[in-house]
Amino acid sequence: MLEFPVDYFQDEVREDFLVDSTMKTVWAAELEVLNEIAVICLRHGLKWYAAYGTLLGAVRHQGFIPWDDDIDIWMKREDYRKILEILPKELPAGYIVRTPHAREGYPEYQVYVNNSDSISIEPEHLQQFHGCPFYVGIDIFPLDIIPADQERADMQRSVFASALMLQQMDYAAKTVDDGKNGSARAESAAAGSSASDRATAENTAIMVQIGKVLDMLWEQYKINIDRKLLRKEHRKELLMNLWRVAEQLPCKEKNMKSHQIAMYLDYLKFGKKFEAAWFEQENYLSFEGFDIPVPGNYDAVLKAIYGDYKVCVRSVGMHDYPCYKKQLEELRRRVAQAEKSN
Repeated sequence: MLEFPVDYFQDEVREDFLVDSTMKTVWAAELEVLNEIAVICLRHGLKWYAAYGTLLGAVRHQGFIPWDDDIDIWMKREDYRKILEILPKELPAGYIVRTPHAREGYPEYQVYVNNSDSISIEPEHLQQFHGCPFYVGIDIFPLDIIPADQERADMQRSVFASALMLQQMDYAAKTVDDGKNGSARAESAAAGSSASDRATAENTAIMVQIGKVLDMLWEQYKINIDRKLLRKEHRKELLMNLWRVAEQLPCKEKNMKSHQIAMYLDYLKFGKKFEAAWFEQENYLSFEGFDIPVPGNYDAVLKAIYGDYKVCVRSVGMHDYPCYKKQLEELRRRVAQAEKSN
């Protein structure tokens, strides 16, 4: 179990931003999850690097960015594939590994490791995670080579693009369903019908394109994804299959020479990529009092992601801050029920 200074869990103002005591317990709990992964990686000789806001925080703040609430790490594809097999076997009891391989119904690309799947106010849990009752976790993102051969690069891009489009369709469908239960009811029937027709046409075109990708996967790699999964009722299963192929495909290119690597979804959506040489060496930087590994040329990596990363821009990232907002509501209900029963 990690040790923190006695006053670590007090409210603190960093960069004119209040980090309250609850967020401090969340940070500490996430560091416990990271430590478990780090120990396993050390045991098996696997390398990992601080990524995204975690890397930026280590370089600029020597810890969490004050308004950040999560931890991200990178692993090169070969080590990433190994950790997928190892984590479910070696993480402590109660931990959960979410990947398309290890957990059905998980439609994301990266690995997400949780310390639990529900909140807990049990004394043992609170002691283990520094008073944090919430389930927390960290993302592990793979770094893939970008094939120098154009044909192979195009095939790799097509698979990732197909999965991403399918994922966006799934999100869009959920948004529409949520809208039907809310203010969207007030929209005119004509406008709703027109939007629905456009969405149907776009989705049909996407599925035709994905069907072509399935054909190419079979022709070039003899990877077979059942075409019946193209039906609407099977799209979640199709998405998980595409993510699995997306994970496998770069390994088929392991002998391919390339000087560039990327977290492929960033490359696909934003064109962000790195020189492989930036990751050949590793450094260690302080993060909340602990040393964590970062790419040797972290300056070039951060510039590729953020531009002038030394300029401090306050943001709450891509999700609601704090990350435990919804869990807090559930915690309050549980506490209220416990008080009533007593």
